Amino acid sequence: MTTRRQRHVSPEKNRTMAERLQRVDEERSHIDAFDRDRELQPGQLSPRARIAALVDDDSFLEIGAFAKSQHLDAASETPADGVIVGYAEIGGRRAAVIAEDPVALAATDAQVGKNKRNRIISNAIYRRLPIVYLADGSSGEPPEFDMHGGKLLSRVAEQLPARDIAEREAPMITVACGFCAGQNGSLAVRSDLLVATPYARFGATSGSPGAVADVVIESDADAIAAGRRFLSGLPEALDSPLEPLTHTPAGPSNILLDEHMDASLEEQFESIFDGEGSVLLSDPDASCVVGLGRIEGIPVSFALTGGESRTALTTADMKRIAKAASWSADYQIPFISTQDTLGYHTADASTAEFMFAAARAVESLRASHAAKITIITGWGYALGDFALGGMGTGFDFMWCWPSARLAMTESPGYLARDPESPPSEGPWEAADLGLVSEMITPAETRSWVARALQLLGPGRALPAAHYDRGQQIHDMT
Repeated sequence: MTTRRQRHVSPEKNRTMAERLQRVDEERSHIDAFDRDRELQPGQLSPRARIAALVDDDSFLEIGAFAKSQHLDAASETPADGVIVGYAEIGGRRAAVIAEDPVALAATDAQVGKNKRNRIISNAIYRRLPIVYLADGSSGEPPEFDMHGGKLLSRVAEQLPARDIAEREAPMITVACGFCAGQNGSLAVRSDLLVATPYARFGATSGSPGAVADVVIESDADAIAAGRRFLSGLPEALDSPLEPLTHTPAGPSNILLDEHMDASLEEQFESIFDGEGSVLLSDPDASCVVGLGRIEGIPVSFALTGGESRTALTTADMKRIAKAASWSADYQIPFISTQDTLGYHTADASTAEFMFAAARAVESLRASHAAKITIITGWGYALGDFALGGMGTGFDFMWCWPSARLAMTESPGYLARDPESPPSEGPWEAADLGLVSEMITPAETRSWVARALQLLGPGRALPAAHYDRGQQIHDMT
């Protein structure tokens, strides 16, 4: 007679080890085939191919590789439940990786996937690891499931809440390759760097991704490569000395001569920064070139304005400058700027969006304890005025090329000026008053900046000094 216990014995218990190993191989094969067998647009990669392009070879350790939808009827078409997470090395640096699969997400409520994402975010914040988010969600309506039919009763998000991403002490990078909205969209826009491809979409709008992203790059592979360069360009720990990231830094790709006072921004960039490792948020021939780079191997954020296409600064320019300033404040890396601008764009300067970006730039620069250097190469308005206005943003040096045209700070002077109406004959009045640290030439610029970084860089590792006249101070917050 069959006993009650025998009737409930699971067939899985009777499998041989060979059968169990075969099941593992079949699961892995299904995961690989699901990732590979899909239609992709030109320049797009599959989710796992994106991870392979991002991380160092054979370094990705996945969490929840065999996860799938909590609903049995959707399990076969939802590998990883649409959210691939794990740890990896990126340029030799440990990081947490999150990659979305839009095909799987279109067939699931993603509660298991949310659980994995929350877990990796919380662990990354706890371990002070960088987070790289490869965003590509489903833009369609989510399928309807019986909330009582799932194995987890659709309450995974409440069981394992993620820590607030604002608590992180390491960088976060998002590469948006597709749809990015809702909670995932808010996660993306809070990143230190948000790179988008032309296929990226934010929220319900169908406009250009450039309106939201820091930079738009044509293909998945190139966008991911920019994320890798950005991560490798930041110091690994806030409490470590600011040292070169490489012992053999690449020299500049261009050499300016003393008489090159009219050098374009591209020529300035190529002569000041190392020849590799930079991330630009704009084209090098734009009127405002912003990004992350290296000088003698030392990481710096920078904003270059002017050149041949000298114009007044727009809202888009100010947003990029504010982003670079925030990198300096958040990760205590030097900020370098060159100034040759006609001021602020008249129509933009009165808008709330512009004023918010300008305030963020100033506040970030004031909060940064790293070296801050500006070089006035031509017209010294806008950010040049910040430096001239009592060094209020904490710039250590303000150098001028002999070609600089400076005026004393006046509130009307922030708005766009007529280039045919110069403010003065040169930088001499400001120099007479000690507002100019030194006169240098284009050929000397890189060597002067490098010397300043060597002198000021190590100070960032020192602890904050508190002078309380012997009284005990209690933190009551």
